[in-house]
Amino acid sequence: MANATRTEESSETESSLQSVLRYLRERPRLHKALIIAPPLTVLALFFALPLLSMLIISFRQGQIDGPFTLQNYTQFLTSDVYLTVLWRSLVISVEVTAIVTVIGYTLAYSIVRFTRHTTLLLLLVILPFWTSYIIRMYAWINILQNGGVLDSVLLLTNVVDKPVGLLYSQEAVLIGFAYVWLPLAVLPFYASLTNMDPALIDAAKDLGAGPLKAFFTVTLPTTANGVITGILLVFIPTFGSFITPRLLGGTSNVMIGMVIEEQFKSAFNWPFGAAIGMIVTVLVVTLLVLGARAGGNLLAQEDDTQ
Repeated sequence: MANATRTEESSETESSLQSVLRYLRERPRLHKALIIAPPLTVLALFFALPLLSMLIISFRQGQIDGPFTLQNYTQFLTSDVYLTVLWRSLVISVEVTAIVTVIGYTLAYSIVRFTRHTTLLLLLVILPFWTSYIIRMYAWINILQNGGVLDSVLLLTNVVDKPVGLLYSQEAVLIGFAYVWLPLAVLPFYASLTNMDPALIDAAKDLGAGPLKAFFTVTLPTTANGVITGILLVFIPTFGSFITPRLLGGTSNVMIGMVIEEQFKSAFNWPFGAAIGMIVTVLVVTLLVLGARAGGNLLAQEDDTQ
């Protein structure tokens, strides 16, 4: 009797579920709305609303409840000091992106083409993520400081005759950033290289192309989407970072992220910090759009070639 009751309940539940599915199939717009509603809600609550709040605060004067003004934006855009910091941040971000792209692509290419221990090597690439960001930066302080690990190795091998002490220099900032973001670049590079058909390279060589020509005419264009993704994943967080330049660069290598942090934590000028944040956000979004368009154009050229 109990089994029969459970069977009837199960049948009723299944029938109700089928009715709901049939109802949704007959209303594709409602079906689509129910699918996209959860991610849109998350984006609205944790991205759009905070961004809108920061935008409103950026037009306040002095305090978050002060009168509306454009002074925060004009103060930043007419100040040689802040524009110099912005330019320095851009230059460092470009340098870091170039270094990481070359090293990361070479590493990913080697993993795909020249070894069978792919899983082990990828594990070693992402292994630093298992350690706290701050701990890794303090490890680099110990390595790069005057008389640190790097100086000890260089002196022991007679490469230099006195400590070099790279800490608190732009070179130290570049090293720290390259170390931190290298795994983020290697993974999309590796994914794009893995999805590439090796027969394309063989075909290029059969047609007379050398290794370099085959790389620049086949491998690089075919993996352009992964390259652009890796570049964006490195450039954008580098541009707004403040921990690495503060710990490794000192006061002589101030970046725009440090200025924003200073306005919120020390100067307590939230509107001005929000204005700088909005300027950085606009630059980042512009770079994302340009990167997406460049990737689309490259992929379109690749499809036309095929």
